Amino acid sequence: MLLLPDAAHPHLPREADAGVAGRRAGGKEGGAAQMSPEEAGTGAGGSALVRMTPACSLKLLEEPAVYNRETDELYFVSDEAVPFLESSASGVAVPGDDAGRAFVDFCLAEGILEPAGAPAARKLEFGQSPLPSLRYLLLHITGRCNLACAHCFQGEPGAAAEELGFEDIRAVIAEFEGMQGLRLMVSGGEPLLHPDFWRINDLVAGKDIRSILLTNGLLIDDGTAARLDFNEVQVSIDGIGASHESLRGPGTFERAVAAARRLAAAGVQLSVATMIHAGNVDDFGRLEELVHGLGAREWSIDLPSPAGRLGANRGLLVDPAVAGPLLNLSFGGAIHEPAPGYACGAHLMAVMAGGAIARCGFYGGEPAGSVSGGLAAAWDRVRRTTLEELDCDCRFLAECRGGCRFRAAEDGGERGVDLCQCYRYGVK
Repeated sequence: MLLLPDAAHPHLPREADAGVAGRRAGGKEGGAAQMSPEEAGTGAGGSALVRMTPACSLKLLEEPAVYNRETDELYFVSDEAVPFLESSASGVAVPGDDAGRAFVDFCLAEGILEPAGAPAARKLEFGQSPLPSLRYLLLHITGRCNLACAHCFQGEPGAAAEELGFEDIRAVIAEFEGMQGLRLMVSGGEPLLHPDFWRINDLVAGKDIRSILLTNGLLIDDGTAARLDFNEVQVSIDGIGASHESLRGPGTFERAVAAARRLAAAGVQLSVATMIHAGNVDDFGRLEELVHGLGAREWSIDLPSPAGRLGANRGLLVDPAVAGPLLNLSFGGAIHEPAPGYACGAHLMAVMAGGAIARCGFYGGEPAGSVSGGLAAAWDRVRRTTLEELDCDCRFLAECRGGCRFRAAEDGGERGVDLCQCYRYGVK
């Protein structure tokens, strides 16, 4: 029962053993140092013991898998590997056969298993996910914001911004974890403005999901950076100097960059999000240098869609022929081998600050359910698009999965092409 690195990651060697029973689907750079089973700890009986690392958990998705929330790595495994991995939660002896020892050797190197001096109580809570699996949840905890960005798809929050209560947030996170979720993205508005933010911060710590905080960075001081318990913090940087501030307001660029530096200095995994707009298309060379200089693990590049405030600021929109190729500068944040046959968004859902649940944030006005009804019921009602339904057919379809359906609808039809992706892949 060996794990097999996915072919998309050539920096890891493929195992040649005929007993290979799994593969890797995720995006960290390289693995941990190799460790042999003999270097693992030994139990009272003298046999080597290993256990699953605290950052890892079992997930029953379309296939069984191990997820490392610290590295965002997903490893698909065989059904035969599941009992061994479940037992490894408390500590299990290294198998004596060659295939089993090779499996453990790989798991030690990847940080899935670690030496165990003696058995210790830990129970893995896992069960079968819905199909297709809900892997990514965007949780808008508040509509409050300290900025009024020109491109914000949520528009004006009004005099009394919508906000989820703490108990609703707790229930949503618990249900998402039980549904075998992978990434929880906590957003707003500006999430740090939620009155219970620090309770939410404490709540996400130690969950078997990767927690990601999406912020504009303005409220990140040294104390905040040190106190955050999220696995990752994503800061929005939408240009260099004036081009960033043309979206977000005067004085925001240096504050966002300073926040990113504080987070990196505090040892927080940092990512950067950038929206392509008319004011920053000439900035991407300098932006690329900045993002790498900050030590970001991921650079998410996207285009704003003509919703919310952007409807009144359409001059910010960029021709897809110009914007598409810029998407190729992004790095990190790989999708974990999506279920075949589905268009973009097959594993995503969004919870809006008012309690509505939708297929993604852009479709907040077309809810599939509500927080009071639960995630599972909403997931059952989400309308998913298959690749066969799309009016696009090129050799990159399985890779781009048709691109953004909301953007495609704006370009002429929800089953049509996302022109930005077409230009990204060079088919236009």
